[in-house]
Amino acid sequence: MSFNKYLYRKIIAAATALTMVFAATGCGESTSWIAKCNDTEVNAGVYIFYQTEAYSEATSKLKKGNEELDISDVKLLKTMTVENTDITEWINNRAEKQLKVFMGVNEKFDELGLELSAEDSESIKNTVDMYWGYYAEQYETNGIGKDSFKALVEYDYKRDMVLDYYYGEGGEKECSDNEISAYLEGNYARVKTISFSFKDAEGNDLDEDGKKEVKKLAEEYKKKADSGVSFDKLIKEYSDYQAKLAEEAAAAAAEAAGEESDSEEEPAVTTAPVTTAADEDAEVTTTASEEESAEDAAEETESEDETAEDEASDDEADADEEEAEVTTAAEGDAEPEVTTTAADETEPEDEEDSDPYANENIYKKGSEDDGYTPTEKINKAVFEEIAVDKTAVIEEEDGIYLIKRLSIVDRKDFFEGDKKSGIIAEMNKDNFDNMAAEWAEAYGTKFNEPALKRYDPFNIKM
Repeated sequence: MSFNKYLYRKIIAAATALTMVFAATGCGESTSWIAKCNDTEVNAGVYIFYQTEAYSEATSKLKKGNEELDISDVKLLKTMTVENTDITEWINNRAEKQLKVFMGVNEKFDELGLELSAEDSESIKNTVDMYWGYYAEQYETNGIGKDSFKALVEYDYKRDMVLDYYYGEGGEKECSDNEISAYLEGNYARVKTISFSFKDAEGNDLDEDGKKEVKKLAEEYKKKADSGVSFDKLIKEYSDYQAKLAEEAAAAAAEAAGEESDSEEEPAVTTAPVTTAADEDAEVTTTASEEESAEDAAEETESEDETAEDEASDDEADADEEEAEVTTAAEGDAEPEVTTTAADETEPEDEEDSDPYANENIYKKGSEDDGYTPTEKINKAVFEEIAVDKTAVIEEEDGIYLIKRLSIVDRKDFFEGDKKSGIIAEMNKDNFDNMAAEWAEAYGTKFNEPALKRYDPFNIKM
């Protein structure tokens, strides 16, 4: 079983929260454990960890309602409500629910006779050692010991196994491929994108005329895509076009640098003939023969010109060797550009042997609570306006995006291995958590009330 990426996010989020708001008030003997079931006691550190998660979630909800809110103002936060509930109560209720799920899963794991493999145990050990090396001081300062941290990492593996027991192949609540397909179609989109930047090859903002040309170019590419031209081929075509523009800009910059160098190093001619107004007018437009003469002259100048051009070529070669995903607006204010993968370098007849999902992005349907990827406008357009196998041109502040939506259920990798397990877990998260909390109640889980009162999420360590 591979390390769960969601646990990684929880570890980072909790560690971040600890640096902001949490501190243990001290663990007396009577509050060192937070809950027990049969002969199993859970350390208070597990509860504190879940408090950090709940605190982060609560402040995130509040920030979405008020971007100007200063979440470092604890006095103000303590007066606020989340979902019509006092924030302290909301955080603690959330943490207690997660603690019940934790207890229920661990007890059910044992009841079902499930076991962690040697590989799982080794992976758990390595994960604990790695992250503890980074966050030990933050966790220990706030009452989360290494044993609690290990229990949380181990729980994540056990949770996956118990969930798979019920919802995986052969389970009593098994998810069929049809159910998975329906969930994917309602919550995920598979897209390919070409981004046309509102910046020139040197990174300068285009004027209005320049932007109109970009829009015109995007529409031309849309027509090609709608006529049946391979979108991957169009991605490469535009990438090559952008590379050519960058090459020309670099060459022009190198030539300008060379000419400036010549101007600085060579003394001015003092015996030049007088230039008339007619001569000045004639110099405004450069003819082809004049360009050839300039190029011949440039070749005879000092080696600085050639060096600048060689460096530009080297930079371009390095850029061509890099392999990356298609750039989207999710990358912030950086200039959007179309990049290619190794699959783009092959000819069409070789595409069958390349990555079948090259140049693709998978977007999850956004919401006010969860946010939008890559942007709200693009996310909503993909899910509400663009039909499968259709294209659309979407304008954002930084450029134009030509997007093609593909069938998400044609992604066979979502129906096998870890991706399938991840989708099933996501589909059934709420139902599973409720079921696990009920298990905890049935097993007779008891909470240590003095301990629950001791650990206040607003006990800030200054």
